Amino acid sequence: MIKYISYLPFLLLMFIGSSSLSQENLSPSNTQTLIILEVLNPDDSPYANALVLFKDKYKKEYKAKTNNKGVLKILLPNGNKYIMKCGKLKNELLINVSNRAYATWSGKRYTFRFIEFTFNFRDYQNNPVNEEEIFIALGSGDTISKQTNPNGNATFYIPIKETFKVRTKYKVIEKFEIPDEGYEAISLSFNYRGQSAKDYEQKQKEARLAQLEYEKQKKIRDSIYRREDSIRSTQPTIVIFFASDREMKHLGEISVYDGDKEGEKLGSVNSVWSCHSGPSIEKAETTVEKMKGNYKYYAKSSGGYEWKGSYDINGGGTKRVIIEINEGKKIVN
Repeated sequence: MIKYISYLPFLLLMFIGSSSLSQENLSPSNTQTLIILEVLNPDDSPYANALVLFKDKYKKEYKAKTNNKGVLKILLPNGNKYIMKCGKLKNELLINVSNRAYATWSGKRYTFRFIEFTFNFRDYQNNPVNEEEIFIALGSGDTISKQTNPNGNATFYIPIKETFKVRTKYKVIEKFEIPDEGYEAISLSFNYRGQSAKDYEQKQKEARLAQLEYEKQKKIRDSIYRREDSIRSTQPTIVIFFASDREMKHLGEISVYDGDKEGEKLGSVNSVWSCHSGPSIEKAETTVEKMKGNYKYYAKSSGGYEWKGSYDINGGGTKRVIIEINEGKKIVN
């Protein structure tokens, strides 16, 4: 047991070395074609030191490992077509192996069929937007993201069968549906001009600060108004009653009562004004002082018309109460 463990690393090295050596010494035969394949990632870097699987239409599998340059060699049976799988990635572009004896097939394949999608982001002043997070939402439900570079570019490699949406942190920009026409790789560029997330967040921050300042000032104003209102509420208001009618229809002398028809008579109105500004205190025919509150009045003309109404008093200053001639109701006995 001890002897077996001590020789185990050596045995493993021999196995790895012989596997690598056998791949280098492969030769085509009457029934098998030698495949020499360079396997690349979508960014053209080598798919290095990785296992690659080839599958024919009968789902029979053949495996080979790439070297540090992404190159592999494998013998595949003649007269078949193969797809290539690199881990979870699959390239459905077929490798056609003819029936010709002692043949060699050389070529290049990417780990999967893809769209090289380059998104260019500029602000409204046409300046490239750097370090902007761009998101690609795939039809499969997966999401990939990258930041733009100093030129405003972000490049994605998207499986060619996928529909996808492009969005920034705060906005969905565009949906793409690329038809599958059998290409292994296609290139697509999209130029976008808009507001960056940083600019949007700065504007939002400024708006929040402005709102806070507005609320602060409103509290100050409300406090001042409440204080002024409190002071006014302790002061009497001079209430001026006057009649108004643009057509100057006079219905006779109008008597004004506090509250209702049984209330105290406040005075009489004879003049009719053609505007709603009414008379000054000096020219007023009927006035009364009232403290803050809600009040009712009743008015009756010598011509047989009456009026009922109410008014609010906040305190201080003057309050004009209009008796509209055309709104008078004929008293029916």
